[in-house]
Amino acid sequence: MTQRLWALFRKELRTLFASPIAYIVLTVFVALSGVYFFQHLLNYNRLLFVFQSGAISGGSFDAGTIPLQVNSLNDLFIPTSNDLSLFLLAVLPLVTMRVFAEERAQGTDELLLTTSLRPWEVAMAKHVTTYLFVLLMLAVSAIYPAAVVIKSHLGMEHLLALYVGQLGYGMAVAAIGLACSSLTQSQIVAAVLAYAIPFLIIDFTWLHPVLSQGVAQVLDEFALQSHFDSFARGVIELRRGLYFGGIIALGFTVSVGSMEFARAR
Repeated sequence: MTQRLWALFRKELRTLFASPIAYIVLTVFVALSGVYFFQHLLNYNRLLFVFQSGAISGGSFDAGTIPLQVNSLNDLFIPTSNDLSLFLLAVLPLVTMRVFAEERAQGTDELLLTTSLRPWEVAMAKHVTTYLFVLLMLAVSAIYPAAVVIKSHLGMEHLLALYVGQLGYGMAVAAIGLACSSLTQSQIVAAVLAYAIPFLIIDFTWLHPVLSQGVAQVLDEFALQSHFDSFARGVIELRRGLYFGGIIALGFTVSVGSMEFARAR
């Protein structure tokens, strides 16, 4: 079983990086995350300069300290987290849309399912490969922010928590995309579904005016944004990880179920 999984994993890696989409997505994501982090850092430094010069506060603050009006959490880390989540949502469906759908359209999935391979093994290889690609995207994009944060002592623990949260969020979005891809042979349909579902569940505040306070609070617990926001604030909670883990498990279950159904036909 281990050898079969390893062989499938290598096949999925070759397939992923044989496509220019992977390189385009990686390049665009890293470039955008770097540019926007630099912009937030520039704004943060500009605020420091303004307060230090006394343009707003009416005086300067002690050397080596940061004024209360300037907050790296609200001015740097949370905006960076929001940007990363938006970029992940924008590019990941482009990666996941073809993982299952392309093989189904070409009929190669039937060849796999007629061998001794089990559906869960095929699905596992595809999911793990995609999650590792999400990890690669975030790891490369973290190099510049980490260098800046370490040098300027802005709070490495916040940055680490932020990226842990974005990894969970990214894997959850990828799991949704993979589940959508397993349900159709059309990459376009898979991409549309992979964009629509996370967009619908990322935030439920738009429903608050028509819901009672209790129902709204319960619904907010299922919103993606409420869970990765806590990581951006430097707080790592088990229940947040379980939430993302639940979405990942559900996405994997749907993928396996879809393959089992195709095999039984």
